[in-house]
Amino acid sequence: MGKAPQIRSAPSSDRRYYAKWVRPSGRSGEHDDQMSDASGARMVGRGDHLRTLHAALARATEGEPTAVLVAGELGVGKTRLVKEFLATVDAEVFAGACVPVVGEPLPYAALTQALRGGSALVRQEVQRSPVLARLLPGGSADIDETGTGEAAGSGAASRLRLFQAVLALLGRLSAVRPVVHVVEDVQWADRSTLDLLAFLATNFTDERVLVVLTLRTDTADDARVSRWLAELGRHWPVTRLPVGRLDHAEVAELVAQLRGGRPAERLDALVARSAGNPLFVEQLALVDDDAPLPDTLQELLHTRVAELPEETRRALGGAAVLGRPTTLPVLARTLGVSEEGLDEALRPALAAHVAELRPDLRVDFHHPAFREVVDGELMPRERIRLHLGAAEALAEIEDRAPAVVGEMARHWHRAGDLPRALTASVRAGGIYVRLQAFADAHAAYERVLELVEEVPNDLDLVQVRLKAADAANLAGESERALALLDRVRAEATDPTTRAEAAARIGAIHFRGGDGAAAEAAFRDALALLPAGERSVRAARVRGEMALQAVGWSRFDEAELLAAEALRIATDVGARREEGVARNAQGTTAGFRGDLDRAVELLRTALEIAREVQDPQDLGSAYVNLSHVLGMAGRLEENVELGRIGIVELTRVGQERQQGSLLLNNVSEQLAEAGRLEEAGELVADALSRHPRGIQAAPLLRLGAELALINGDLTTAWERCEQARLIVESESAPVGWVREVIETAAEIELWAQRPEAAHDLVLEGLELVAGTDDEAFAGTLVALGLRALADQAAVHRDHRSRVRRADQRERLLDARTAVSRHRSTGAMPQGHAQQLWLSAELARLDEQPAAELWAGSADAWTEVRRRFLSAYARWREAEARLGAGVDAEAVAALRAAHDAARSLGAVRLVDEVETLARWYRIDLLPPASQMPAGDAAGDPLAAYGLTERERQVLVALAAGRSNREIAEELVISSKTASVHVSNILRKLDVSGRQEAARIAHRLGVTA
Repeated sequence: MGKAPQIRSAPSSDRRYYAKWVRPSGRSGEHDDQMSDASGARMVGRGDHLRTLHAALARATEGEPTAVLVAGELGVGKTRLVKEFLATVDAEVFAGACVPVVGEPLPYAALTQALRGGSALVRQEVQRSPVLARLLPGGSADIDETGTGEAAGSGAASRLRLFQAVLALLGRLSAVRPVVHVVEDVQWADRSTLDLLAFLATNFTDERVLVVLTLRTDTADDARVSRWLAELGRHWPVTRLPVGRLDHAEVAELVAQLRGGRPAERLDALVARSAGNPLFVEQLALVDDDAPLPDTLQELLHTRVAELPEETRRALGGAAVLGRPTTLPVLARTLGVSEEGLDEALRPALAAHVAELRPDLRVDFHHPAFREVVDGELMPRERIRLHLGAAEALAEIEDRAPAVVGEMARHWHRAGDLPRALTASVRAGGIYVRLQAFADAHAAYERVLELVEEVPNDLDLVQVRLKAADAANLAGESERALALLDRVRAEATDPTTRAEAAARIGAIHFRGGDGAAAEAAFRDALALLPAGERSVRAARVRGEMALQAVGWSRFDEAELLAAEALRIATDVGARREEGVARNAQGTTAGFRGDLDRAVELLRTALEIAREVQDPQDLGSAYVNLSHVLGMAGRLEENVELGRIGIVELTRVGQERQQGSLLLNNVSEQLAEAGRLEEAGELVADALSRHPRGIQAAPLLRLGAELALINGDLTTAWERCEQARLIVESESAPVGWVREVIETAAEIELWAQRPEAAHDLVLEGLELVAGTDDEAFAGTLVALGLRALADQAAVHRDHRSRVRRADQRERLLDARTAVSRHRSTGAMPQGHAQQLWLSAELARLDEQPAAELWAGSADAWTEVRRRFLSAYARWREAEARLGAGVDAEAVAALRAAHDAARSLGAVRLVDEVETLARWYRIDLLPPASQMPAGDAAGDPLAAYGLTERERQVLVALAAGRSNREIAEELVISSKTASVHVSNILRKLDVSGRQEAARIAHRLGVTA
């Protein structure tokens, strides 16, 4: 059994100032689902599977013989998983594989391999057993088994003696150490091997044996093996462990490893080609992104296809050309055959698992690589004929399924009918935009731009490029969109169209985080518009400029631009532009501190965005409204907004960019309120959407904050560094950079490097000086005062005091500058922050501060900032104990401890417990003083489990696996695993069984 994961901090030998933004040279340890093999590549995405196998071995070690069936398709990593497991266990390994041969399978192939490759202990036992020795080279089938001089028997008696010998061998081995008996590829097992395994299953008693079977699920159905598995399950509980394909993030990680850290240039294409199958990923990752399948893999798949009848291969050729799951009528029309004939032709491919019939009755290849193999064998004339047939087949269903127009265009193009391909591509672009399938629209318009060079046409290419740019931008291809718009601006003859292109360029730069480029493009657009023009375009440019100004903390400018944009939009009836203007006004009002008006304006902007169905306006309204709700402390409203918003943004294709920012805003407020598990799950969800560019920075910064609270400074350090690299390279708004610096400074403080924290604070204050964002620099000032106070507790010499006096005055000047801004005191947290500043200043000046800290803790609690409240309670206890140990001081210390433990704030808990040891204070009050609902009424109160951890413990006590827990609580398996690890650590136990026993003894039930 492995120990519960421990909180890791930055190595003491590598303590570098965070202010220098230097990445550490290395880190110790690896995650348990990233284990290295001899080639240096690590297995990814199998942490839960390894934990299941380890749990099964733990049961076997306790005298409960156990079996696990590892099942999955060819190349998914069953053997690799088992090897990784065996490499990490202290057990006797007795392993072999069944062998496929022509005709009947080899008898006892797996057993023979296990005996031949066994340890010295196995060889010793074999030498003592003539029955087992018969299976090895040199053994005689006629050897005297009884020691009486009689020849070996045959038939049932002989087989029974062999089975008993194997059982006895495993029993003797397990008496020394636990045994892992591996039988790979049971789909190829002979009848005798299956009978042997069934015999063992029904005769094991208390042997410490784990049987691990591997099964390929993509071979032709073998009723013999299926019946055997069903029968085995009746006599012996067998844990089925399905091994699925890797997800997008796991494929990306594996590819980066295989390419020496160099990611695939077209990762999405590689994911699609491999379908997440690790074997195919490994093969494809080693060739160019556009190269054909490598020989070894192609030969492997070609063999499967070549064995099929000729008419079956012809039918598969039509499916390969169609390129997607398809109905039988469409495939039959493509091939020019009857549906009845197609049924018969496909049957062998279905039986061989080369093709599959999906639940929606569509035919598809079992793996995309089979499609590539079949497609690669088509002759040119046959390919053209099939593309023509596919286009005509799809044309017949166009009325019922408009989206097939894009596929028709592709088939006309491949068949060489370019005029019809151009016409279909133009129609497809418009249809896909209406369907909000922007990536498909982008592809359709790109085909149009390619075909117009070869086909006579009367299209307005400027308008086509504008539409193509919109589609590319909405699909996340902002660089391509900018290139198209630059060409429009260069080719368009009228200033209005050029102004339109410039405005769109500005909007793309704005949403991409490049403020300077956005402002330049917007001003170019304004200059191109006729003087005094009051049009939809004029309103749009000013509205977008207002949003850009507020994003870069130029609030006065934003107010003027938004007001003018709203006046023009109202005059000309531009509803969409009215929404943009109200969005800018509402966001500005929020930063000014007028939060009720801000929420009202932004809800109106959201309603308008929904009404006009503009995806980017919808995303912007959701993101800004969630941000203002967070500023206002309206948590439940924000959670509900996020729940609805992510669904709506996903529907319009904005879940990657704007959706990730929405989830970040909601999770940030959840984290502030102490709901760390929910916040972490949302951050993981948002990052799994792979936001591009600047949109990833807030998520990484928040991930750093969460890791900091949990005490993992190494992870906090790394995520903050990643966020810093992004905000610097992407010319991020000042406010975003300030927040990253705040997080970095706090990491340095908890790492006990106050000098580095102070340097960072000065860097941040210099950044915001003279900008409207200076109003939000109160946290930086408080962290700076905290850093000086921490220094004062250690460096008390005269020179240090003089230097701190100068530094103190500089921070007080910054505090005065912050207070000059009119929005500073209007924020809900303004009072709490002022108390915090005063308390840190008093601590620095060695003045009585207990009441200031108590007031700060209460104020932070009122605005639902639990970590800051817990921090203030610790400082309050520290101040009271410094004045003398009394009941009030002890109560403050215990309150700080309770608050820190309930959050899982590991380092804060350590600080409080250290303080308690100094003053010899028992942090747990006598039972008679415990309030109702504490340990007396809540048996888990003493363990400091969070609400989510309590839910996981209930499920764990009920015997559920991590995957089952994840499904029940609607979280990921990896998140469930983290919760289980935290529970084991807090309960101070080494395994799930001990945790479950404690839960049962305490009466923890659902």
